Formats: sequence, C-alpha cells, structure tokens
Amino acid sequence: MSRAPGRRARDIARAARSFARAAFAGGAFILLQAVTAGCSHPPADATPEGALRLFLDDMDDSDDPTAMRRAYELLGPSARANLAGRAHRTSRLQGRQVEPWDMLAAGLFGLAFRPKAMRAALVGDRATVEVFGEDPQTEHASVSCVHTGGGWRIEPGFPEP
Repeated sequence: MSRAPGRRARDIARAARSFARAAFAGGAFILLQAVTAGCSHPPADATPEGALRLFLDDMDDSDDPTAMRRAYELLGPSARANLAGRAHRTSRLQGRQVEPWDMLAAGLFGLAFRPKAMRAALVGDRATVEVFGEDPQTEHASVSCVHTGGGWRIEPGFPEP
C-alpha cells in the first residue's frame, strides 16, 4: 500500500505536466495568430493616396538606381504606353536600347510643394487625388489614378510625344 500513493502522485504529476504542455502550446498558437493578424497590413498601393505617396517618394529618390523602375511600375497603362513609345523612338535615334523607366527624370514629375494632405475621390476604378501643401490656396494639385489588378496606379497625363 505504500507504493500506491507514490504511483498516484507520479500519475498526477505526469498529468499536470501534460496539461501544462498542452496549455502552453495552445497559448503559443493563440499568441502566434494574434501577432500575425496584427502584422498583416494592406499594401501601400491599396489606396490611391498610398500609390501616389510611393510614386512621389520614388521620383524623389535620385540616389537609388532602382527608384525610377519602381516609379514606372506604379504608373497606369496609359502612362506606361506613353513612356514605352518615347523609349522606342529614343532607342531608334540613339542606336541603343532605352527602357521606358529611363524616360522618367528624377524630380521632374514630382510636386512643386511638400504634400501636407491628400484626399481621394473614387468613382469605380478611377480616382482623383487632391494634394494640398502648406497653403491649400496656392499649393494644390490633382492627380488621376486608375485601379488595376495590381492595385492603384498613377496616370499623370503625360503629353503626347
């Protein structure tokens, strides 16, 4: 009879350890779910304002050689077609391959003021982003955007070549 209480104590201790492991694993799983749910953010180009901010940042980043390519990828289909046509003509004239994003000049398509506020008006798959600077009366721009399968894209209205 003296062995029964010891065995019973071991069984209880073993059961407590199993319960603690299961509780820890369950708690860790819940914590992992909470952390991953809290970390998932929509992409920056999920809104017209976000796409425009990315575009302006890339156009302003003359130190990064890949910035113009990233800016080009944020352009809508009309703007891309315009730059592709320009690149094709330039390639023929120069006798070398010129990429469409090479037609973008850093700082050329940025704003003449520092944006302080942006407000988008959406109509279907199109949007107009109103951009305001320090003085909304004198620092204001309207930028057209279009929604594609990849997110919102900028249509700056390049002049025809």
